[in-house]
This record gives sequence, C-alpha cells and structure tokens, in this order.
Amino acid sequence: MNLLSRFPARFGVFLAAGTFLVLPGLQAQGAAPALAPMVTPAESPMLARVFPTIVRIEAIRLRPSDGRLTKQWTGGSGVVISAEGHVLTNCHVTEDGDFFRCYLYDGTHVEATLVGQDPLTDLAVLKLDLTQRGSGAPPLAVAGFGDSSTLAAGQEVFALGSPGFLAQSVTRGVVSNPSLVLPEQTVGRMLLRGEDVGMFVRWILHDARIFGGNSGGPLVNARGEIIGINELGVVSLSGAIPSNLARVVADQIIRTGRVTRGWSGTTVQPRLEADRADVGVVVADVVAGSPAEQAGLRPGDVVLAADGHAIEGAEEKAVAHFNRIESSQLPGHEFVMDVVRTGQKQTVRMTLRPREPAQADDVEMRSWGAVMRNLTQRLAREERLPDTGGVWLENIRPAGPSGQAEPTLRREDVVVAVDGTPVSTVEELQALTAKLLAGAPNGVRTVLASVRRDGGVLNSVVELRTVNERNVTQQARKAWLGAASQPLTPKLSARLGVKAEGGARLTRIYPGTKAEASGLRVGDVIVAIDGLEVPARRPEDTDVLARQIRQYRSGTPAVFSLWRDGQKADVTVTLEEQPIPAAEMPWWEDVQLEFSVREIAFDDRVRLQLTPDATGVLVESAVPAGWAALAGLRSDDVIDSAGGRTVGNLEDLKAARQQALAGDNSWWVLLVRRRGQTLFVEITLKPARAQP
Repeated sequence: MNLLSRFPARFGVFLAAGTFLVLPGLQAQGAAPALAPMVTPAESPMLARVFPTIVRIEAIRLRPSDGRLTKQWTGGSGVVISAEGHVLTNCHVTEDGDFFRCYLYDGTHVEATLVGQDPLTDLAVLKLDLTQRGSGAPPLAVAGFGDSSTLAAGQEVFALGSPGFLAQSVTRGVVSNPSLVLPEQTVGRMLLRGEDVGMFVRWILHDARIFGGNSGGPLVNARGEIIGINELGVVSLSGAIPSNLARVVADQIIRTGRVTRGWSGTTVQPRLEADRADVGVVVADVVAGSPAEQAGLRPGDVVLAADGHAIEGAEEKAVAHFNRIESSQLPGHEFVMDVVRTGQKQTVRMTLRPREPAQADDVEMRSWGAVMRNLTQRLAREERLPDTGGVWLENIRPAGPSGQAEPTLRREDVVVAVDGTPVSTVEELQALTAKLLAGAPNGVRTVLASVRRDGGVLNSVVELRTVNERNVTQQARKAWLGAASQPLTPKLSARLGVKAEGGARLTRIYPGTKAEASGLRVGDVIVAIDGLEVPARRPEDTDVLARQIRQYRSGTPAVFSLWRDGQKADVTVTLEEQPIPAAEMPWWEDVQLEFSVREIAFDDRVRLQLTPDATGVLVESAVPAGWAALAGLRSDDVIDSAGGRTVGNLEDLKAARQQALAGDNSWWVLLVRRRGQTLFVEITLKPARAQP
C-alpha cells in the first residue's frame, strides 16, 4: 500500500522510516537550504540527559508479493518512555513487523515485542526484553513528555533519531508551524493500513532536518521534554506528531494493547465554497445502519459543534478538530451534534459504537498460493459487498493453486464457500482447508471455490496442495566417461597443430574415475570411438561425445583413438555408469524457514570443485525475500554443521533442526562453505515455532 496516495509534482513529502518514499519535487529549486548546525550531547547537558533514551529499531517486515509474505529489513527510531522498557515510535516503522531488535545508546541490543499500534495517528509502542540486558545492566534512561500545546513559531527544537539507520544523532531547528494540516486538494492523503492519518493529526512543522531512519524519534524542546514524534518530511522541512496526542495514544496502548475510539458513522469535509461560510464542517457521508443514520443525520447537514465544542478552524483543520472530538469519546457515549439543515438549527443525539480497524492483517496460505485478509466494514463498503462474510484475496502467485485455478482467481476476489461449505473468515478457511487436505492423496485435493466478483458469485476449480510440486522422473543409467571436453573447431585445430577434422578435446579428467585410471590426459583430442568418428567441429557440438558414449552399456570397454603430443594413440577405457543426476538426489524443503536442500551430487562436486570426500548438504534454493534468504543463506551453499552438530546428510540436518526447536534458542546457526571459505549464517526460529 502506498502511504502517500496522491501528491502533485510540485510537492515533496516522505516518511522518515528506513524504507521511505521520495516524491517528485522533493528537492527545492536553486541552492540547497543550509542545514541547522548539529549539536552534540557533550555540548549540552540537556542532550546528555535525553540522548540515552533514543533507540535505533531494526525490524523484519512481512509484505504480500507473488502470493506469499515476503520479508524485508527496515528500520526507524524510537524513544524510551518507561522504566519497564516501553518504546514509543511510528506505526509505519512497526507496520507488518514480525521481528524487532532495538539498539540502545550504550551499543547493546535487545529484542522487542509489539505492544500495539494505532494507524490513525501513526503511533506504536514496543516493549524491550530487558532480560537480555543482563543482571548488572544500569536502569534505562527514560524521557518525559512536554506540553505540545504551548509551542509557538520560532521556538527552538531538537530532532533526535537514527538517520540512515546509522547511529543516534541530533539536529537543531525552530518551529515553523505548530499546527500543520496537509491539504488534500494540493498534497493528497497519507494512508496507513487503510486509515487517513491526516484526518486526525495536525503536525508540528519544524526545520530540524530528518532523514530516512528518523521516523519515531522524538522532537524535544530546550528542556529535553518530548514535544513531538518525528514522522515525515515536507519539502525541506519536517513534521512531528504532537506530544499531547502521542502521550494519550501511548498510555492507551500500554494499558490495553490498542486504542479504543467511538464511532458515529459520519464522514465530514470542509465547508463548501458555495455556502459562503467558513464555520463548521459539512456532512459528506453517513454509513447505512450507523448511529448517525439512526439519529437522522443526513449528507449536507452542517455541523457547528460536537459535544458542546464549537468546531474550530477552517477547511482541513476544522475536519481534524471534529474527528478528534468524536474519536476522543468511548463507545457507548451519547454524542451530541449541533447542526444546521436548510437554514434551521437542530440538535442530533446518538450513541457511539466502537470504531473498527480499516484493514485486517495479511495471512499467507501456501496451499492456496495466496495472501488473504478478513473483510472489514470499511473494505466491504468501499468494494460494495453485501456484508463482511468471506475472505479477501490480497495477493496471488500466478503459478500457484489460485493462479492456476479454472477460472483463474485474482486479487480482490472474495472466497465465500469451498465445496459448498460457507467461510466467513480467514480462520474458518484455514480450518476447512486443513480438513480437506488431511489424508488427501499426495497432498493434493481439487475443490470447488465459490467466489464473489463484480457483484456476482462464480465457481472456480482449485487444486489445493500441501507441498510444492517437484516431479522427478528417474532416467535409465547410461554409459559415461569421467571427463569434460570441448569441440575441436577448425581454428582451434589449426592453432593446436592437430591434424584432424573435428574431435573432442579433453579439458578435465575427473578424479577417481575409469578415465583417470586408463591414462587419459587433459589435452588429449578424441577423434574416434571404436573406429567411429567423433564429428564435433562447431562450438555448439559440446554434447556430441557424450551422445556417442551413451550408445554403449555401462561396463563396456571402448577404444578411444586420439591425438596426443602430435601423435596418434589408442587408449582403452571401460565406460562407467552415469552418476546420479542432481535432480534425483534426496531432497528436503524447510517450509517454515523457506529453503530447500539436497544431498551433494557428482555434478555438484565438479561444478563447485569439492573434494570427493566432502560431506554436508547442498542448499538448492533459498526463497527470495524468505527467512533463510534474509539471513544470508544462498543457493549452492554447502551446510557443514547446524547448531554445532556435524551435517553429513539430510537426516543429520533434520535432526539438528528438531534439536534446535526443542531448545530455547531463538536462532539456528549454520556453518556453510561458500566459494572456498566458511562462514556462519543464523536464521530466526520464530516462523518454525509458530508453524509446526
């Protein structure tokens, strides 16, 4: 999802997370603006106190792509706000995060868990695992909140964080605008998990420069108090979420894990130019069946006050003010609006309901080859669906079961039933899929999916699978010569002084083979086998010699006529059985950690120049953007040991994995050989523990 859904070319806005979006027009015309001078903690006692509260956050983010949840490294900043280890940061830093590691000011790092996040304000709270600090670690430094309502233009502020995901730093500036609204007509909307952040937040605009990685870091005043949480850049300026809002949201998340808000079902917008008035907001939409509709509110009504508070400001500021008044109340609260309808003032009363999330979490379903979501009221309404029953297809793998269904399933389809059994949620679909695949022959089951699309319901035949397809047809073993060769082209023949029209020049003799035992050498040119010419004359004739040899039975002696040192010679070689090809070697896929391995084939030893007695297992593939690939595991790595256990074959590796899961370690350490050297790769065991 694009966080910034619409921006004209003349504006530049970016989020200051580790992965951030820069839009056209970000750089100002002419000379670049001068940076505010950097202030170091040594130069300021205030900074010396607040600097140790800064946290650098490293996260693994799960994003839907090609029918699966891919893994991405990202980063940001945060600030410690409690002695228990609560860290306040941005929601766009923690969004879709599955793993968090926090680096403290003293250089140590600990893992953290997500307490909760609030997309509507772009705020989130992490909890440090303080048990990883050790018994002798000093208490955490904790930052305190200041009052953001006292800010005024020109006031000095300091932005702290980890720009570029480097080390903690600080920049200095002044407040440009203590209550900024990004107008939708000229800038666009900032969307986060389906929520419009701008409908609620009025940013503190300042010129203390922030960059990618600064997101979630605090903006502090001269007393070292948090007066904002840095979030975005606007051209050459920066925007922060006010501390008064951040403190309330953080307190709720710490207490309950989420932010509970009241909801009326009303969408408002700035007063229309045709009204020739700049007071209040106009009702643009009323959700069917909502408290607002039941109370009789209609589109076109003008709201002058809510719960006794006159709507302040104009345009987007007035909209944000109304939304804050409504959302500050809990479900069950009697919400009162003073409205004007066709020139008549009246009072409308309603009981607020809980405000539901705009977007559900992504769930990967490998047996469907798709990433799915539960439907929310917002999504069902926007897509004109009759209700929230069914499972939304967010992303599909073209080569997977959904992508190969008849007809093909596609993004934005809603699965409402499978083999006649209705499904309302992802959890129901998971349970039904597991039941259908239990005991299915070869882990494959063909089902009939009922799918809602374009206002109708169609049927699609889907072949569900529990495992990846790896169809290997064993081949009959043919005769084989333990040597590699190249065609003898006319130019090569002339240069080598070989008086032959074609043949195969041996480039390598494999050790331990009959070819080596018979005395064949590198540089020999084979011109005939048992008197039959070897017609290899063109560069593309690389397989001519092998094809001739495959006409023999293994164990058969053959006379090779060749040129050696300018003379003809005959060498008798007993042809061997072709080694087992790589595709037929024993194979195993680690589904949770997303890599596959197999026993080492003869071709692997030749290609990777491994010794004949080399042990271990070969990494056949590591799924791109998967857990193993994210840890650094690569195709053609040879795993020598796992968790300290020597790996001689696949069974050794499987046993080592089970041993790692049985322990309390969070990481699985592999020793691998790569390009002639060894190195350690550590893979998180979290997905393996979560999906047995």
